[in-house]
Amino acid sequence: MPHTNFFYRNYYSIILCIITLIGAVCRLYGFFDLPFTHDEISAATKLHYTSFSQLIDSGIRGDGHPAGVQVFLWYWSKLFGYSEIVLRIPFLLMGIACIPLSYVVSKLWFNKNTALFVAGFLSLSQIAIFHSLTIRPYIAGLFFTLLMLYYWSKIIFTKDYRWKNVILMGIFVATSAYIHHFSMLFAALLGISGLFFLEKRNVWKYLLACMLAIVLYIPHIPILLHQMQIGGVGGPDGWLAKPTPEFFIIYPKYLFHFSRYVYLIIAMILIYSTIVNFKGWTKKTDKRILALTLFLLPLLIAYVYSIYINSVLQFSVLIFFLPFFLMLLFSNIDENRHILKIVFLILMMGSMLYSLIYQRKHYEIMPRQWYELSAKKAFEYQQCYGSEMISYMLNMEKPFLNYYETKYNDSIYNLIYKEQDYSLNAFYRIVEQQKSNYILVAGLSDPQLRIIKEKYPYLIEYEKCYTSEIFLFSKTKSNSALTINPIYTKNVTFDSLHIDSSHEFIPIASLPFLEINDSRFTSINLNVNYIAQDTHSNIYLVLETKYNDMLKDWRAVETKNFTREVGVQQDVFLSLRYELLFKNSRKMKDVSIHAYLWNPDKTAGIVLLNSTITAYKDNEYIYGLVECLQ
Repeated sequence: MPHTNFFYRNYYSIILCIITLIGAVCRLYGFFDLPFTHDEISAATKLHYTSFSQLIDSGIRGDGHPAGVQVFLWYWSKLFGYSEIVLRIPFLLMGIACIPLSYVVSKLWFNKNTALFVAGFLSLSQIAIFHSLTIRPYIAGLFFTLLMLYYWSKIIFTKDYRWKNVILMGIFVATSAYIHHFSMLFAALLGISGLFFLEKRNVWKYLLACMLAIVLYIPHIPILLHQMQIGGVGGPDGWLAKPTPEFFIIYPKYLFHFSRYVYLIIAMILIYSTIVNFKGWTKKTDKRILALTLFLLPLLIAYVYSIYINSVLQFSVLIFFLPFFLMLLFSNIDENRHILKIVFLILMMGSMLYSLIYQRKHYEIMPRQWYELSAKKAFEYQQCYGSEMISYMLNMEKPFLNYYETKYNDSIYNLIYKEQDYSLNAFYRIVEQQKSNYILVAGLSDPQLRIIKEKYPYLIEYEKCYTSEIFLFSKTKSNSALTINPIYTKNVTFDSLHIDSSHEFIPIASLPFLEINDSRFTSINLNVNYIAQDTHSNIYLVLETKYNDMLKDWRAVETKNFTREVGVQQDVFLSLRYELLFKNSRKMKDVSIHAYLWNPDKTAGIVLLNSTITAYKDNEYIYGLVECLQ
């Protein structure tokens, strides 16, 4: 029975190796063809500074993230180059290493079976896989916080106060603080927690580890103070919206891949572990309370800070605390070996793999980064149509554009680069000036797309991407033109209604959303055709969205921003993507929309002709890596 004995002796090691191998394969799939995301390009464009001081002053101080990852990338790129693959390799390796690291940490906290489930979950978690493939602080932060947690646990739980553990804990606390502000928060909370578990005679060694971390972090304090003044993501007026209470529901759903199969298997594991090990809940209660605290407290701190100061809360910053959630989730699985535990582990990992591939469509969406794809198409179309026959409107930052021109050793001609926000009238004039037969656009707003369609009415190519879309339009019709039919159309005639001071509200339509579609991936376009009789007349086109008869969203545009000429027919229009408002299509049954014109100043001088409401099936990929696709 040598083989049986070998397997029995190495039972947990073999299973852990299989789990790690599966996690590695899932991270390596498509790795060599994966383009940069927006944040990665931002990081990559900051690697060409000629000096370290320039890197700190120009590339890090105003970034909002600590210096650790960017400094590492700067030195790494100097040694090995700037390609996507080369820059990603350290993060890929750290992402894979997090799997066995989560096992050894969870084993110290609870037991080997709990540790297998934690490692199994992490190996196929979409958030862990995603960040293992990006040159950003998140997987590096998870890697070093797990190392810190391991040595902290050796000191606190096994009472191993050897100098190796003390020194390494201090080093990894400092490293975590250098990587991300939330991994620094993790280190701080963990450090404070340790004071409640220490033996008095060894307190001084623990405090020495903390002092070592503080000393190592001192050089970064000026950068920290400067970044604290910046505020939230992108500053006080940054792009990240304040969270709502719904975040506390969506976040665990995201962790479970928005999958009913994963929900079901996790529920079965919890029920089984509770029944089999009912008395186990009374054991290691202190560790469970600690794990719950170290998961919930940072979440609550981030939520309150985002609500009352500046918004910082997003899924990515909570990855450092994910191991505590997983350890708590599986903490009641007992230590006994049983075939049923392996069955549950296989079912959990199988459901997560299935949901990752087929429900989350991770490997379809991840490569569809519009920056890379639009740049590649720009170079391709220049060769296909000739640089004189095609124009480009790519809402791409200049350093990003320079990055791709350097990468592909080519330049994009006839590029209308949007360095600033244009008024719609100014944007209209820019489009009117284009002499080319084709125009490639990416990253533009719906009103801007509508203006482009007026001069370039034929759609030749359409690509759904993550966070945006890519369009190729033409002035002339061809056999290759695409037709995207609306899923809903409603026409309203005003019979040349002359607006005067007696008209404050002019209704267009009120209807339940289900009359249009049952999916949140719906774009509604509201259009009003009118004649302006003077340049001073102005009314608002309004679209209200109500949920359970309560106002959910109100938005409006002014005719003065659309009026280009007096005495001619022209349009004012408004668009809304409903996936921006709702994260669950089941809610759409309780949604209603209300469109009307509002004349608050009781002005005159506008003649209303007709209005059209159209709806289209929207891009389900646009935020598909972080939101539900169903």
